Amino acid sequence: MKTGEKSEYSSAVKSRKLIKNALGELLQKKDFETISVTEIVKAAGINRSTFYAHYNNMTEVLEEIEKQVADGILNSFMSYEESVMENPTPFLKSIASLLQKDFDFYKRLICANVGSHFIDKLKELFINTVIGDNDKINHIKDLKTFGVLVRFYTNGFCSMFEDAFKGTLKISLENLAEIIGEIVAVGFEDYTITKAEKIERLKRGLPVR
Repeated sequence: MKTGEKSEYSSAVKSRKLIKNALGELLQKKDFETISVTEIVKAAGINRSTFYAHYNNMTEVLEEIEKQVADGILNSFMSYEESVMENPTPFLKSIASLLQKDFDFYKRLICANVGSHFIDKLKELFINTVIGDNDKINHIKDLKTFGVLVRFYTNGFCSMFEDAFKGTLKISLENLAEIIGEIVAVGFEDYTITKAEKIERLKRGLPVR
């Protein structure tokens, strides 16, 4: 990337961040549907032309935020050779790290009226991705039960993360990810490990929950 291109890219990144942060601040005072572009540019300290150079409307700002988190989830998911539900801790910790980098913003977003919509979209993305990845779940013994468990645990850990952001659960995101990861792994073990594998683990002195 040439010097001029780097400068232009840096400026674009800065402008988008200013817009995103302005949205986060306004969400603490108003519902998303009532926030105008005029209010955003004023809070961000930019002009309208800068806003429209990046977005056509306010909905696109929110959609980009959702996409950033969704991309993070998918990138972490794709690094797994097995089903993420069999060893969820690294995945959950990577998501916790992603959210922690901009904790204050995500806290404002999740606590706002659009927070439930934001979380629901991410939940459905994760559930559909896990259940739809046939190459990683073709060894699962009971796919119907597996699907129910994926939805059950996903709703659970998303609610826990939401409580952590809202302050009703006093725990760090990383610590929460570790605890939830252990709980989920235990819950899925009976559906991912055969009886023969359990016997083999016992013979080798390995733990079997």
